[in-house]
Amino acid sequence: MISLKRNLVFIAAVLALLLISCGPSLSEITTDLIEQGRNDEAIARMRRALVNSPNNPQYIKLLAIGHYNKKQYDDAEKLFLQVLVLDDEDDQAAYYLAATYEAEKKFDKAIQYYRLYNELTFLGEYKETVEARIKILYRQQMEAEAQRALAMEQQLDVAKIPANTIAILYFENKGEKADLNPLQKGLSEMVITDLSKVKSLKVVERVRLQELVQEMNLGETDIVDQKTAPRLGKLLGANRLVKGSFFNLTNEKLNIDAFVTKARTGEIDASTNISGNIKDFFRLEKDLVFKIIDEMKIKLSEEEREAILEIPTEDFFAFLQYARGLDFEDRGQFTQAYEAYSQAAVSDPNFSQAKTSASSAKKSEQIVGVTSANEGQQSTEKSAGNQQQTGNTGNKNSANRTTSTNAAPPPPPPPPPSDPGVGGNIVGDMITNVINNINDTVIPGANTQNTPPTNVVQILPGPPGEPK
Repeated sequence: MISLKRNLVFIAAVLALLLISCGPSLSEITTDLIEQGRNDEAIARMRRALVNSPNNPQYIKLLAIGHYNKKQYDDAEKLFLQVLVLDDEDDQAAYYLAATYEAEKKFDKAIQYYRLYNELTFLGEYKETVEARIKILYRQQMEAEAQRALAMEQQLDVAKIPANTIAILYFENKGEKADLNPLQKGLSEMVITDLSKVKSLKVVERVRLQELVQEMNLGETDIVDQKTAPRLGKLLGANRLVKGSFFNLTNEKLNIDAFVTKARTGEIDASTNISGNIKDFFRLEKDLVFKIIDEMKIKLSEEEREAILEIPTEDFFAFLQYARGLDFEDRGQFTQAYEAYSQAAVSDPNFSQAKTSASSAKKSEQIVGVTSANEGQQSTEKSAGNQQQTGNTGNKNSANRTTSTNAAPPPPPPPPPSDPGVGGNIVGDMITNVINNINDTVIPGANTQNTPPTNVVQILPGPPGEPK
């Protein structure tokens, strides 16, 4: 028995050596051609190979990569989709397909397949880069939708806007403390997050509002203007708008007002007011949200109520820094956003959203480039000057954004696939596995043997069920 196994090991080893001596595979040769920029040769090789192996996903993928590199995106898109039909776990194909859709400015599909890549890949360090790219693409998507809405404004029918849609505009700082200005977006973000937990409401994302505001070149005073509300609601696809303001009653007390208006007419549908100590800011925000919900006559389930009561942090300074990060990120100043989010995370180490946003801002900085501290300071000073003049962020938002979301460079080449790479010697790997399996049953030394496993024959799995 031992002699037979040793002979099998010897035969397998000889076969492995013979295969290795055969040189690189066709896939490896084609991969080398692609890396050298010889895409036409790579495409020609793969077309010939596919004549005999028409359903080989590796060959189709290499053909698709050649077309992608030549910016022949229509061909690349069809081929990458074909690869994923044949092998739905090919993370590299998912990444390239996302990059193809990004190049075609099909942002929704690009986001979809970048997310698929992150689900499939085992390369964790690359996931953060892809997540940051998704955020950048989402802003580009919202920007494109804002442009489309403005271009088709006359054709938009407000009667078709669902009754349960609501948008939360930025809160206006009517007080004298300019250091509370970040709450204009921060408070809006918290209210959006809480109202999104109400199943009967459909809440417009803050980024969508931000991109529309920038396309319309509106300042903060314009956003809360009664005359602007109907137009904003129409362009955002929101039936109701929440507008609000806050001001410091004293150094320690804060007052928050909120109005729910009908976007179609601008009429006030509900109003509420909350005041209290700044150190109780998070309780005040929750009280405000519950009052808005009550004024709208919405009945909450116990599950929804408990979800709304969750808070991201109990540290007011940490939240203020986080809100500063939101504003910097809106301007495309990812370096400054990273610093603000990091300060929030240092102030409250349990503030998980601040940590996640800091990591994302850092990756975004690597994608679009570093914003110089001097540039950020100039923009901040300009904004602060306008705030002093108007009592809010005042200046036009388009001027605030130092780096356009359109400036993102093309995606970098993807990392190697999680599975054995392109051109891998599959037969050689199989033989190596056979050798390892045999060696696992033989102890080195003469006339010795492991106890055989209790279950030598594996039970075959049952047939797959009917497709759903």
